[in-house]
Amino acid sequence: NIVTTVNTRLLSVYADAKTRKGSNSGYLTGILYLAPANEASSKINVCPYASKGCKAVCLYTAGRGKMDSVVKARVAKTLRFLENPKEFVELLAIDIQKIINKAAKVDMTPAIRLNGTSDLPWEKLGGKLGVALMNRFPSVAFYDYTKNPNRAIAYAEGKMPDNYHLTFSKSECNDSDVNKVISAGGNVAAVFSTKKADELPESYKGRDVVDGDKTDLRFLDRDGVFVGLRAKGDARSDRSGFTVLL
Repeated sequence: NIVTTVNTRLLSVYADAKTRKGSNSGYLTGILYLAPANEASSKINVCPYASKGCKAVCLYTAGRGKMDSVVKARVAKTLRFLENPKEFVELLAIDIQKIINKAAKVDMTPAIRLNGTSDLPWEKLGGKLGVALMNRFPSVAFYDYTKNPNRAIAYAEGKMPDNYHLTFSKSECNDSDVNKVISAGGNVAAVFSTKKADELPESYKGRDVVDGDKTDLRFLDRDGVFVGLRAKGDARSDRSGFTVLL
């Protein structure tokens, strides 16, 4: 059982249904889940660009995230990051190496998502060595969603590490940034009111829509598309504009 045999301190392996789907493509995915926005402490907001709509429908408490033990663990990780960010990065490096080793044993390819429920600029966090994690592990695919338009545009313009893929996230109040990112050749994730068993729209705002629910491996998407996600949890009843109503 891959889930139980990768013993990591910070990263979760196959923590949700969508990342487990990545195994069908041969990927072993490790994800870091922190307490989003100001959930852990008023001293740190790990989602500085989160909109009201985003916070209202956040998947933080979806699935296993509803369990008190899981919430406490995520808060504890966030406070540990706040207390000593450089040491935290070094612990992540240890976890990433464990996932690399396990992937090799089971003939899979490692992938890492550091912002499972956060939006931190990991490309700028070098730890005690002063070297970002994606630069330490250049053969590993790193990927994240972000609502930070500066990071998304920097990625689209080739200013991020070559092995770090970013997908911009649409909210109810960032349409101008959506247009900038998509025009620069980046991808944008959008939540649609599409029901679980129904097909997503083929296009949105004149761009193709790819099904983002089939897998979480965003670095496999082609450029310049919208990544369609079906509304889940509270997002199904959202009327803030965060969920695109069809």
